[in-house]
Amino acid sequence: MIQRGIFYALAISCFLLSCSNESETTVDETTTDVSLADSTEFYENRIISNPTSPDSYLGRAGWHIRNGRITEGLADLDLALEADSTFGPAWSAKSDALYLLKEFDACIKHLDVCLEYSPNHTPCKLRRAELYVHLNQYELAFKQLNDALKIDDQLHEAYWMKGKIYSELGEVENALSSYQTAVEVNPNFFDGYIKLGIANASLGNDIAEEYYQAAITIKPNSVEAKYNLAMFLQDKADYQRALDLYVEILDIDSTNASAAFNSGYIYLEYLQDYKNGEHWFTEAINRLPYYHHAFFNRGLCRESMGNLDGALEDYNEALRLEPTFDGAARAKGRVLETK
Repeated sequence: MIQRGIFYALAISCFLLSCSNESETTVDETTTDVSLADSTEFYENRIISNPTSPDSYLGRAGWHIRNGRITEGLADLDLALEADSTFGPAWSAKSDALYLLKEFDACIKHLDVCLEYSPNHTPCKLRRAELYVHLNQYELAFKQLNDALKIDDQLHEAYWMKGKIYSELGEVENALSSYQTAVEVNPNFFDGYIKLGIANASLGNDIAEEYYQAAITIKPNSVEAKYNLAMFLQDKADYQRALDLYVEILDIDSTNASAAFNSGYIYLEYLQDYKNGEHWFTEAINRLPYYHHAFFNRGLCRESMGNLDGALEDYNEALRLEPTFDGAARAKGRVLETK
């Protein structure tokens, strides 16, 4: 099943960022104090000046939700719908807020009402398609996506989601084609490049690196893009570049135990540099003290260097954390026999 929430994160962020775009443009043109465009005073003044406009309440709802006040945002969306019960953007935005609250049944109902009142409102079509995907109702999802693309063929999210459905169905070539279209429509679509990288990496295609690099260009500090590229390079036996990327990741996110672990794994498994392997597995343990695989692999490094007491301690700790860890049990038995 497609991972819940990835598409919705895109959709929700679009709503949260776009609700006040029109008003912010107006402020840019008429005042030097742009910060007023993102304040309670600004939205309340809009409502006072036009209390029957659903847009005014929608704008304030977006401001509330962007600042973590979902309940207040929902209240304003209800006011927008009182002003105009057929106002598709408010139904759409309310479904987003309900999704954030994990009220999925209510979310679906609001999307259906949105499509009833505003059948050409593409955000509702995209979000409804995503929920169909969660239910494995791919034909219904495709229908919503294709309908949305008939209205606007520049919806990069629609192509991206079609790619994800094709991936779930095992239709790799169609998935690649859909992801490619998504980034052609929107050359700055980070998630599209990530998916193109993952899909091509799974096929062993070297072009995966180009897609990951494109994603990094868009978001230079993205741990996700750098990690995926490092894993790809690691699989391609380009160990030094992979190690360099893991160091970059740790510079961005000092708590990233996986980057430290993978560095240790390269030194242990591929380079037989057990001292550096021990160092990086220790770094992984420092970041994640219950990382039983890191204890096990550090034990292998120590055993390979002749430090049997240290290895035994690590194997014991791995077994304490994961009593069914057969690899650690066998390694412990091997060390005890050697001693």
